[in-house]
Amino acid sequence: MAEFFLMPAATPTMTAGTIASWAKGEGDELAPADIVATVETDKAAMDIEVFDKTVLLKLLAAEGDDVPTGFPIAILGTKGEDISALLEQFETLKKEAAEAPPAAESVPTPAAEPVVLETAAPAPVVEATVGWTGPEWDGRPLHSSIMELGGQFVVEGPVVRASPVAKKMAKDRGIALTAITGSGPHGRIVKADVEAYRGGGSSAGRRSFTRGPDVPHRNSRMRKVIAQRLKESHLDNPFFFLTSTLECDRLVDFRSQLKEQGIKVSYNDLVVKAVALALREVPECNASWGDDAITRFGRVDVGVAVALPDGLITPVIRDADQKSLADLSAETRELAGRARDMKLDATEYTNATFTVSNLGMMQIDQFTAILNPPAAGILAVGSLAQEPVVIDGELGIGWRMKVTMTCDHRVIDGALGARFLQAFRGFIEAPLAMVI
Repeated sequence: MAEFFLMPAATPTMTAGTIASWAKGEGDELAPADIVATVETDKAAMDIEVFDKTVLLKLLAAEGDDVPTGFPIAILGTKGEDISALLEQFETLKKEAAEAPPAAESVPTPAAEPVVLETAAPAPVVEATVGWTGPEWDGRPLHSSIMELGGQFVVEGPVVRASPVAKKMAKDRGIALTAITGSGPHGRIVKADVEAYRGGGSSAGRRSFTRGPDVPHRNSRMRKVIAQRLKESHLDNPFFFLTSTLECDRLVDFRSQLKEQGIKVSYNDLVVKAVALALREVPECNASWGDDAITRFGRVDVGVAVALPDGLITPVIRDADQKSLADLSAETRELAGRARDMKLDATEYTNATFTVSNLGMMQIDQFTAILNPPAAGILAVGSLAQEPVVIDGELGIGWRMKVTMTCDHRVIDGALGARFLQAFRGFIEAPLAMVI
């Protein structure tokens, strides 16, 4: 007997799926475990299969269509079977599901005329040496990359001469003085030179730019779900932030030693391991809010945010506190690779007890992250960089990194969050403790 084949709920949180491709066509015979279609969910692309011997009589959704879970996408049955009643029922279901008003027709954008933007001619290369000369700071030698006030600032090389008015005009208009030829005494740049540069000159320093129309890009299933969940998380969770600056000199040395021994471990792997061990020391942060009780998780499952072309996904390192650095690193790379290929199972990216989001490799000094439920905490990790620091009264250079913890205030109070960050700091600043 013919029946509807419904869009399955491939994950507990899935509310709709996108038909990425059909593996079978109308009239094809299907055996148990045959793959009918590939469906794109909010986090992965999954193959949908049948469980009985049947025939694919009719496709009710095209490739690229978004279909709610539980809604018909095909009709299965026996060859030659009458499906007219099911088709009528399907049309009724479509009308009932059409709650949203049709999208407004886009207004055609008139062709834009070229806009000529004036750009300054490239400034000549000026070779100059800039540095500080003078007494040492507090009588102590300084590191070569530290500049200390108290001496005389020296510039060796050609000096651009310009009147105060010309300097101000050039600064206000964003013009480099080295790009202007001065007409005053000894080549001094005057007001008239700046005005002439802005108003005249040949077309060699000009380029054309044509404005294009605004182009809407359809939101993918992943982007829609990300938007929905982040909005819910931001509105439902009373959160606050805690920021710490960590000394990472020993961490850098420790990773270098591991590298010399042939152990491939990234800084992010070290951060994830330190987070896992800190959660073991402060289990109150390895928890989730519930109306009746706060659940303290028995396992330490750390989610690691991975950027995708159209969003992000959070593969979960299960029992991260129990794994060696080498095993944790290998598992993270393997999960991240399959995440980018949209090949993760739902169990591999759900139910993290804590999350790490690292943008340090993109030169982001510091940021805050939105909570990833059910976890009550997420750690935003900034860049690892060398900075001028004062250590024991002496000026020098040290490796530093800023981290910001977002806390669900219903679970984690300020003092508790600070205690977690202290434990985390202990592993980062004394990394040998992660392998003992």
